[in-house]
Amino acid sequence: MPGGDWELSAKKRSETEGADSRRSTTPHAPNRGRKRSSDLGRALRSVYDDTLREPVPDDFINLLGKLS
Repeated sequence: MPGGDWELSAKKRSETEGADSRRSTTPHAPNRGRKRSSDLGRALRSVYDDTLREPVPDDFINLLGKLS
């Protein structure tokens, strides 16, 4: 997925990373849950982006061809 969407994802990641560095690291910090959520979001986005780059297996393409 070249272009705008990927660039937007990278921009969001860099903005989030900059905000994380200013947060308190104490265990009772109110933003602690938000940091975990953003870490999870980054990990999921990375896996999703990798999956989009994978080729579609021939067996799956053959099955789809049988449906039409």
